Amino acid sequence: MAAAYRLQAGDLTGWWRWVNPAHQARGVRPDGEVFLDGVAQVQLAGWCRVPAGHLARALPSWGAGSEMLAGYGGDGQGWVRWRTGADQWGPVVFGCRLCTARRGGAGVSWVYRARWQRLCTDHGRWLLDVGGGHVLEGLAVGPLAGELGRAQRRWACLARAGLDAGGAGGAPVEVFALARAVVCGWVGAGGVRGAGAGVGAAAGAGRGGHLTA
Repeated sequence: MAAAYRLQAGDLTGWWRWVNPAHQARGVRPDGEVFLDGVAQVQLAGWCRVPAGHLARALPSWGAGSEMLAGYGGDGQGWVRWRTGADQWGPVVFGCRLCTARRGGAGVSWVYRARWQRLCTDHGRWLLDVGGGHVLEGLAVGPLAGELGRAQRRWACLARAGLDAGGAGGAPVEVFALARAVVCGWVGAGGVRGAGAGVGAAAGAGRGGHLTA
């Protein structure tokens, strides 16, 4: 939003009073969220020229700001606070650029996705974590897209039901944390093509609730 006015983000955030300015000083996180009280919400909606109701539907944390900051304000100035979004909403990944463009957006987008919800089935891309120490936003999985889509649907069922703690597969989040480490290792070694195949093996690990090669 600041870029649209040819400003720096700090030029806008300086209008607000911060509950936790020390967190603000640590720099921008890809999963950083800002909670706004009622005054700050009105200001932001005015700057964006977007109705506040639209922002409430688009921003997961919008409705929590007024309650969280109820003890502040009263001076006519907006109050805000930082929070690490991943603590509440889960890991942050790059959005699919083609999906973003189809909805009228441009550039990079970020979304909250569990590790077993990383495939863009429309465009056959496996979305990677933001801030993971790599420059890739996603991997084109090509002919593996169908198999990955089926595996992803199976994992959604496993995530809802939960896995047997004594099973060889472990919890879904543990399996995908391991798979992510393996795939990122391949990417870091320059094996992007091999990483695409590795993603297929990792996401297909849910067969029968067990990790398979």
